[in-house]
Amino acid sequence: MNRGQMAARVSERLAEGGAPTFYPASKIIDGLNEGYGFFVFLTLAIERTAPWVVAPNTTFHHLLPVFPDWIVPLRIATASGARVRFSFLADLAARDSQWLVSPGYQVSRYTFQGSDLIGVYQQPTAPQTLTVTYAAGPAPLTDDASVPEIPVEYHPALVAYAIYYLRQVEGAQEFGKALKYFQEFLEAAGKHGAYVRSRNLGCKYDTVPFELASFDHSHLLKLRPDLADRKVAQ
Repeated sequence: MNRGQMAARVSERLAEGGAPTFYPASKIIDGLNEGYGFFVFLTLAIERTAPWVVAPNTTFHHLLPVFPDWIVPLRIATASGARVRFSFLADLAARDSQWLVSPGYQVSRYTFQGSDLIGVYQQPTAPQTLTVTYAAGPAPLTDDASVPEIPVEYHPALVAYAIYYLRQVEGAQEFGKALKYFQEFLEAAGKHGAYVRSRNLGCKYDTVPFELASFDHSHLLKLRPDLADRKVAQ
């Protein structure tokens, strides 16, 4: 589905017959875009590969200025295809106590901190081009012809999220009724996230998606039945 089709479906499911009145078209689009970004963040569904020129004699680099859609690194390699291996800070310190100032011919390891800060070891003495595969954030759905970069089977999950997004402001019981749409969204994200996780492990990537299936999100949706039973017993 494209954005126009999804927006029409949201309006129809909110009983507005495709003619937004109580739920403005601009808010529907905001909900679709928020759901789209959240889905991609949870699943790491979008993958990009691009060159990165590493500045010489520099240990730490911010990659958001280089890749504006950056989320996390998946794999880094040299121009010849050799793997630049991920290492924790403690591992680098154990390997070389002077790793922060260790010039070399080419980068052999990297560490990842925060949102986009990457440290390299050894620091090349001349500009070096690496090939970076990373999980990317989605481009906003800017017009009705825009199509999300996720499998079409998950487009209805964005519709469900937009309905949840729009009905949050109603509060109380009306908001409670909308939580089922958030549950529908989370189930879809968990399913696709499990697929991407398996794929990334198979590709020996350095990062895999958050394991949503192991996260107890019942408190976000409703009181867990076992807790409700315990409260009655008390």
